Amino acid sequence: MRRLRRLVLGVGLAGVVGCGRAGLPTPPTTRLHYHSLPALPPQQGQANPGVAGAFAGVSHGALLVAGGANFPNGYPWQNGPKVWHATVYVLTGKGSRQRWQLAQPLAQPLAYGASVGWHNQLIGLGGNNADRRHSQVFTLTWDADAGQVQQGTLPNLPLALANHAAAVLGDVLYVFGGESDHGTEKSLYALNLRHPATGWQRRADLPGPARAFTALAALGEALYVLGGRETVAGTTTVFKDAYRYEPAQDHWAALPDMPVALAAHGAAAAGPHALLIPGGDDGVRLQQIEALNRQLATTPAGPAHNDLLQRRNALQAVHPGFRREVWEFRPGSRRWAVVDTLPYPAPVTTPVVRRGRQLLLPSGEISPGVRTPAIRQLTVK
Repeated sequence: MRRLRRLVLGVGLAGVVGCGRAGLPTPPTTRLHYHSLPALPPQQGQANPGVAGAFAGVSHGALLVAGGANFPNGYPWQNGPKVWHATVYVLTGKGSRQRWQLAQPLAQPLAYGASVGWHNQLIGLGGNNADRRHSQVFTLTWDADAGQVQQGTLPNLPLALANHAAAVLGDVLYVFGGESDHGTEKSLYALNLRHPATGWQRRADLPGPARAFTALAALGEALYVLGGRETVAGTTTVFKDAYRYEPAQDHWAALPDMPVALAAHGAAAAGPHALLIPGGDDGVRLQQIEALNRQLATTPAGPAHNDLLQRRNALQAVHPGFRREVWEFRPGSRRWAVVDTLPYPAPVTTPVVRRGRQLLLPSGEISPGVRTPAIRQLTVK
């Protein structure tokens, strides 16, 4: 169902400033129009549960969703195993004529990489599967005449990465952070897409803590790193700090903190002057689950262990979902604001795909272990 929300700065003659859930002002000019595209199609006669950590982008008007992982045979608290996929979905057409079809699958099951769009190509970077992390970089391009997806490659990442972030600024592809075989990263790498044979170049490291599950977005002539998280010895810290990177000077600068700590979120430019973050995980429930996991690790088998296990599983099975606020950051004023609240469960571990004035949220995770097949569309007015 289509819905247009008009957000106003003030009400009545007093001009009282409107506030969102985080107590921040709502700018008067931001309007979001919500719509749902056709959900991921059934597989083998069964409803599609959706995937998290998929690669997604737009190529010649078609939405491509590739790979990802889910729990089709039982949720984590039911001891269901995670399954990685190589499926490539293609959504073509417009309006009521939109249809999904399957394309040639990826070379291997893969998820939790990064993906960007450039010149009608979806570029997928790194990721992992049940075996290991990967460094490969692939391209997917929709060929409407042939009715198939053309696959290609770019130079491998300097190291195998998962849960990292990527963005394109001009013709340069940037990859930041993530988890490698050495731990959580704070490194930034750049690849000139016009001259990929020159290879990846390391740029200045982030001056803040290393992080994964972060957002990297391009706006104007700069990149922005927003939030993220790091897990050490079973304890996760979720960050609310933000940074701006200027490639011309190879220089980072700290920005005002986000209203709340966030991870597993995406971000995208909304016009030439603002960035939007639709939803994200504040880590509160995750940290409660981790605390119980640490107790379980030191509690011998018996009634006390069983009680902890039931409490841990209940926190996963009965989950409130993730943050639904849509946050906006305007670099010109260096101010954060809440501009709306998503009218549906917020998906995380899914890229924010830009298509003109539309931002697409393809599938994703809506609570621990639970995916959605829904494809959400936000149009920025």
